[in-house]
Amino acid sequence: MKSDSKNIVLTKRIITQAALVKLAEVHARFVNQKRDGRRVIMQNCVLVDLDLEGMCFAQAHFMACLFSHANLTDTDFSRAQLFGSTFESADLTRANFERADLRAVVFDKANLDQARLDRADLRRGAIISGDSGTDSEIYREIRSSFRSATLRRTNLKNASLKDVDFTGAILEGTDLIGADLRGTRFVGAELKGVLLSNARLQEADLRSASFEDMAIDLTAVLSTPVESDSTETLDEILSQHEDWVASDGKQGKRADLSERNLSGLDLSGRSLATISFANSNLKNVNLSRSVLAACDFSNANLRSADLSRSDVRAANFKGAMLDEAKFEEALIGALPETGMETVFPDGFLLDQEKL
Repeated sequence: MKSDSKNIVLTKRIITQAALVKLAEVHARFVNQKRDGRRVIMQNCVLVDLDLEGMCFAQAHFMACLFSHANLTDTDFSRAQLFGSTFESADLTRANFERADLRAVVFDKANLDQARLDRADLRRGAIISGDSGTDSEIYREIRSSFRSATLRRTNLKNASLKDVDFTGAILEGTDLIGADLRGTRFVGAELKGVLLSNARLQEADLRSASFEDMAIDLTAVLSTPVESDSTETLDEILSQHEDWVASDGKQGKRADLSERNLSGLDLSGRSLATISFANSNLKNVNLSRSVLAACDFSNANLRSADLSRSDVRAANFKGAMLDEAKFEEALIGALPETGMETVFPDGFLLDQEKL
C-alpha cells in the first residue's frame, strides 16, 4: 500500500472485509474534509462478495476493479472514477453514481433498482490488456453493459449512454429523460413505463424489445420495429419450415427468427428444429411439446417461457435469460449421430426431478 498526505493507493490487491471497513472510514474523512482523511485509489483490485452497504466512496478511484456479487446497497459512488470496473450480479439498490465515470463498466445481471446514475458517463472506453509498456500491450475498446440487469425506477437522467448494451435488461419506470441513447442496444429488453422525453434515440437498436405503458410513440423516432410479429405471418414462416424439415430440405424454406419480438405467442406442438431464435424476445412464449432440437436460443429472452415436454437436445441456450422458464419433462442432452449436447448458460441449474 502506498500513502501520501492526500491518497491511499492500492494496486492488484485482494481486499478483505476488515480492510474495506478501515478504508471506508479514512475515505469518509477525506470526503468530509476532516483531519487524517485520505482519498482511496484502487487499480485492478478484487472486492468480490464484499459488503459495502451504506459506505461512502464519493470521489474515490476504482479503476478496473472487481465488485462481482458484492452488496452495494445505498453505497455512495457519486463523482467517483470507476473506469473499466465490473459489478456483475452485484446488488446496487439505491446506490449513488451521480456524475460518476462509468466508461467501460459492466453491470451485467446486477440489481440497480432505484439507483442514481444521473449525468454519469457510460460511453465506450479503451481497456489495456497484456503487459503495460511492452509489445504485448493491446488496447480493446469496449462498451458499458447492463445485460440482463434490472433497472426499476432507476435514475439515468441526462446520462451519456451512447452505444451502451442493455440486451435482455428489465427497465421499469426508468428515467432516461434527456439521456444520450444513440446507438444504444436494447435487444430483447423489457421497457415498461420508461421516461424517454428529450432523449437522443438515433440508431438505438430495439429489435425484439417489448414495450408497455410508454408515454411516447417510438415508431415515429426509431427505424427498428417495435411490434410483435403477427401470428398469421409466423404461421406462414413456420409452415414453410415444417415442410423443409419433413422433406429433408427439398421443399419449403428454413426459418430464421433471430432478433424478433415473439413475446406471448403460442408456438406449442410445432416442428421447429434447427431454427435460430438468437437475440429474440420469447418471454411468456408457449413452446411446450415442440421439437426444438439444435435450435439456437443464444442471448434470447426466455423469461417465463414454457418449454415443458419439448425436445431441446443439442439446443444452444448460451447467454439466454431463463428466469422462471419451464423445462418439466423436456428431452435434454445429446442429439444422436451429431455429438451435439444441450448448452445452458453458466450457472443455470435444472430441476432434474422434473425432467
